[in-house]
Amino acid sequence: MRLVRVALKRRLPLGPRVSAQLVSDLHFSPRPNRASEIQWRDWGDGAFRESEETAKPVVLAISAVWCHWCHVMDETTYSTDAVIRLLNERFIPVRVDNDRRPDVNARYNMGGWPTTAVLTPDGEIVHGGTYIPPDPMLRLLGQIERFFADPDNRLELAAQVRRVKEERTRGGLLRADGSTRALDARTADAVLGQLEEQFDQEYGGFGDEQKFPQTSTLHFMLDHWARTCDPRDEKMTLATLRGMAGGGMYDRVEGGFFRYSTTRDYSVPHFEKMLEDLGGLLLACARADAAFAAKDLGLVARDVKRYLDATLWQPERGAYGGSQDADEAYFSLDATARMLRKTPYVDPTTYTSWNAETARSLLLAQPLLGGATGELEEWTIRGLAILETLWSRLLRDGLMCRYFDGAPHVRGLLGDQVWSISAALAAHASTGDGLWLTRAGDLITATDALYDGSGGYADRLASEGGPGRLSDRAVPFNENAIMARSLLAYSAATAQPAIADRARGILGRFEPDYRRYGIFAAAYASAVMDAIEPPVSAVIVGSPHAAASLRSTALSAASPAIDVIPVDPNTEVERLERLGHAQPADASAVAYLCRGTSCFARVTSESDLSDALARSLRA
Repeated sequence: MRLVRVALKRRLPLGPRVSAQLVSDLHFSPRPNRASEIQWRDWGDGAFRESEETAKPVVLAISAVWCHWCHVMDETTYSTDAVIRLLNERFIPVRVDNDRRPDVNARYNMGGWPTTAVLTPDGEIVHGGTYIPPDPMLRLLGQIERFFADPDNRLELAAQVRRVKEERTRGGLLRADGSTRALDARTADAVLGQLEEQFDQEYGGFGDEQKFPQTSTLHFMLDHWARTCDPRDEKMTLATLRGMAGGGMYDRVEGGFFRYSTTRDYSVPHFEKMLEDLGGLLLACARADAAFAAKDLGLVARDVKRYLDATLWQPERGAYGGSQDADEAYFSLDATARMLRKTPYVDPTTYTSWNAETARSLLLAQPLLGGATGELEEWTIRGLAILETLWSRLLRDGLMCRYFDGAPHVRGLLGDQVWSISAALAAHASTGDGLWLTRAGDLITATDALYDGSGGYADRLASEGGPGRLSDRAVPFNENAIMARSLLAYSAATAQPAIADRARGILGRFEPDYRRYGIFAAAYASAVMDAIEPPVSAVIVGSPHAAASLRSTALSAASPAIDVIPVDPNTEVERLERLGHAQPADASAVAYLCRGTSCFARVTSESDLSDALARSLRA
């Protein structure tokens, strides 16, 4: 038996025999299947302890409620008598939902969903793949069973795991020396060059095969354009968004983008709809409207919001659900025919990072699309309501939990912290309410539990433990870039330069490697631009009510790059002094425009603020 991708060996302590902890809340295919007849265990120490005590290998199935091929595997492989019997009698079957446990998925995904991985009692990978049809699955399970039945094979496997562990340790795969480099001023140009090389001139998007939304690349191009007005950014952003919105990847009946296109021309989508993508795409469309007078994309942003509210909103939880199942037959129908067919399943679970990103998008999109009255005023109300839900239901002992399904679960994953911090900063900029700046700061402080001498944030709390590869420390590239960008913004808002120093250190940690990510370094490139060429600070001094029009004007500007920093002189005297500005002589509001510690304009009207921002870009 060939050992595939074996990781760090970790012996679980033997203890009293435990009964199987079966999972009761799994979601299987909506079509007829027998996958629920398999005695699935929950991911945790109990399953791996049972594996060690019984000498039965673990079969890990990583699935997702929206995943088409996961449903197919439920209907075929996991509905086959012999597979059900073998898994129940000779193996320890464990099923994990990708959306709920991204930390498990990050360590065990074998190239897509579904993932099927055979694991030792230590949680190391013996064999792995994605969708496995019934007959190949039976052959695989038979081979694995025969292999593990021989004690000599198990001893040899344990020895091989130890050797792999030693090699990984010697190779430094699990270590980081904490060294950083100066940031590369050419980072943005390098990433933009990669995007140019891969840009599809005919259909938009990048590459010539299946196309995913890649929202980080869209926002990077919009960030770069805000500083440079580079026509390449405009061309690639508009072509990509219009390609997606004008093709089969957009649902013209109910609204919203599908997960990805299987074809270069965006004509044949995979029909899942994911909150993970929709918030970022909504904001990208709104930003493109404001930057390039692309009113058609502004309408798409509104239509995405229509879909979110009509389909994913969960009023009893005060947040959006995570996804809607793929159903090609349903989504191929027109509006009238769809009314006669059952709506595809919606996962009602509240996922923290996706809701935080969507709330941020609603808050920032409103001024870009036309001010604070009428229809759009509700965008801010909804965005703030979502954040209140996160802080009231998912914050536990200072850190956000991953998801809520009636109770919060999986505390302290990095992605949930970084998007919540970013959303709180957006709420502060939008409302002027200092509560949100305080909440962002408190969460930044609590997230120190994930930071160590490697110069970055781990993806999960080491103190939370867990079997197998969960003991491996991972410092994710994109989440650290987003965190660094939020630290820079928080530093600017609070006049705490040490926090900006940490952000630059995080980015410097990845400087030697960012080029190998190609266009997937887009979020990193945006953060490096903020570090090397900080946005214009629009420090708006006045009570939240008095300063509302100035805040809205600043937030509605597509360029230059701006940090909107509200300060209430009645309650935040100390922060106002640290920022180096004076309290207005009367009850009115005033905006100071600054680059670093040098201020170049002091204005009191919306028109003067718009003019000053335009002049700053030309300068």
